Amino acid sequence: MATQFELKGWAQAENPPKLTDQQWNMTGLLGVIFIVMAILQIISFSDFKDWFSSVGFGGPVTWAVVLILAELWAAAGLFKLRLSVGFRMVSGWLAVLAAGFWFIQNLRLVSDAKSGVLQNSGFFGKYLHMSPGWWTVLIATVFLLWTVHSVRLTSWTNKR
Repeated sequence: MATQFELKGWAQAENPPKLTDQQWNMTGLLGVIFIVMAILQIISFSDFKDWFSSVGFGGPVTWAVVLILAELWAAAGLFKLRLSVGFRMVSGWLAVLAAGFWFIQNLRLVSDAKSGVLQNSGFFGKYLHMSPGWWTVLIATVFLLWTVHSVRLTSWTNKR
């Protein structure tokens, strides 16, 4: 008796979900944004880990590395690639977690009135500088909703 959560094929590469070209373009663009974020955070790693320190995270190097790896893994699942069910599922979780992290942190910065103290929201390391404020909360909200929608489209349960 087969169930929805059957592990058969969990580690075998499968064809990507059947999406329209427009849907793949939308999810692929999100994947590119995740990659650009991670690359710019790597290039400015010292400033990026300092950003974690400035917002009160202990072990800023660990947090920075974990977030960068999550963004890179998340991006892989948003492209039209043959991936295993497990890889695509973990990729979706990491995409939502990374986008959720940026939403929560920007909301926290604005609500704690730290937006005037910090000069950068941290999205892209020290590059593509955005001062924290309600505008960055709006951007993070759209980013999170876009991510959830794209993950839903590319989910391993979305086989048409």
